[in-house]
Amino acid sequence: MLMTGWPGGLTERLTRFMPLKSMRSQLIASVVTVLVVAFLGINFLNYHLASNTLKQGVVERELPLTGDTIYSEIQADLVRPTLVSSQMSNNTFLRDWALNGEEDPEQVRRFLDEIRTKYGFFTAFFISEKTHRYYHFTGVSKTIDEQDPHDVWYFRVRGMAEDYEISVDPNQQQDNRITVFINFKVRDYAGNFIGVTGVGLELDALAKIVDRYRGDFRRNVYFVERSGRITLHPDSSVAYRRHLADMPGMAEIAAEVADSNRGTFEYGAGDKAVLLTTRYIPELQWVLLVEQRETTATAAASHGLKMNILIGVAAILLTGLIIGWIINRFQRRLEFMATTDSLTGLHNRQVFDIALTQAVERAIRSKSKLALILIDIDRFKAANDRFGHMVGDRVLQQAALLLRGSVRKADVLARWGGEEFTVLMENCGEAEAVKAAEELRRRIAEDLRIKDIPEIHMTASFGVASFQLGEDSAAPLLLRADKALYRAKELGRNRVAGFAGIADRGGR
Repeated sequence: MLMTGWPGGLTERLTRFMPLKSMRSQLIASVVTVLVVAFLGINFLNYHLASNTLKQGVVERELPLTGDTIYSEIQADLVRPTLVSSQMSNNTFLRDWALNGEEDPEQVRRFLDEIRTKYGFFTAFFISEKTHRYYHFTGVSKTIDEQDPHDVWYFRVRGMAEDYEISVDPNQQQDNRITVFINFKVRDYAGNFIGVTGVGLELDALAKIVDRYRGDFRRNVYFVERSGRITLHPDSSVAYRRHLADMPGMAEIAAEVADSNRGTFEYGAGDKAVLLTTRYIPELQWVLLVEQRETTATAAASHGLKMNILIGVAAILLTGLIIGWIINRFQRRLEFMATTDSLTGLHNRQVFDIALTQAVERAIRSKSKLALILIDIDRFKAANDRFGHMVGDRVLQQAALLLRGSVRKADVLARWGGEEFTVLMENCGEAEAVKAAEELRRRIAEDLRIKDIPEIHMTASFGVASFQLGEDSAAPLLLRADKALYRAKELGRNRVAGFAGIADRGGR
């Protein structure tokens, strides 16, 4: 008897071929534990040393820790957009659209707008190497020119050895607002460069970090370029308008500060001594500056150290949670994409090949029955050509729905390719499989319709074969089923044909 449902047990069998979630969890937990233990041990030791050397403790531990925490938050904020940009660069729609002549810009505009809206990015874009058109989520905004200084970045990305870069630039397409861009190279299926795609993030997240540290810890946090120009500062009148050397007391050390990767400094601003630490942020190509007045640092050293322990541990744990969440989500998406046909929701060819190989091995070991049904939608190409690919897709989806509701739970139903489907039936002989195929044929002949297009009334042809003991692979079984399907087509379609001479069934 035919039953509804998904193939039982197949998912569990396939997990042997996929990374174990427990291993990922153990790895993330181990990394977080090592970071927490190391961080707590170092800071408890530094607490005792700081009691005698408060100033040295602030310069060497507290302020650098603030910089490390901000750096961790920046890295965490850039993980998801980097993954999304990577997926965009490998998206088959974007590749095919570019390779097929960029005929309908509205298609790629909708694609970019969906990416921007779904993930909450400030912008999303694609630049074609062939036409040099700048495709924006609002449309085709311009044609880039190698002589235009605003477009130099594209030609830099084209010539770099790496697949992507993270840069901070004014967004010319959106009022020159300062934006963090993740730029990914797009290559065709042969590995040839065909353009650049990516997303842009506003600097709101960094600005919030700056404001939070200024308010909560009375520490001034800001960023400068290697040239010394201040890029992000709590005072908006300073950002992109002042140079580090113009700030009170900074003239003598400005060049050294801007050129440092990580360092500690001290300077006088009026009658106040200021302690300063720096850290270079390679993702932004900026230098992070964290500074605090010495009087504040020495008065609150003990309390500040304790707070830093709490904040540091929280930041490490949060970073671990975020990384774990992103890895797990990305892994689940990859597993789904690797095992599922995106159009019909059925298992794909890769999953079926694995299931077939395992089923043949079990049949050989236990000398059990095994049958295979190949299904082909009749005259699908004619309907597809007449009504268009969108209608053709609906036919395939409807056929998949009918088949999925008519197979046994133990059967493996998959899309074989194009308009072909396949059903793998264990513990089932060819005669039983022919009867099951006849029921599937009848169901499709009666119900495979598109409601709003009365002209479409599709049928299907079926080829059935069984595994023969003595064989050592799935190849002969596939060949027999394919020949039976061909025979059903020759006999007039809308038929079931078995390979072993069972009477053909069905009608026009």
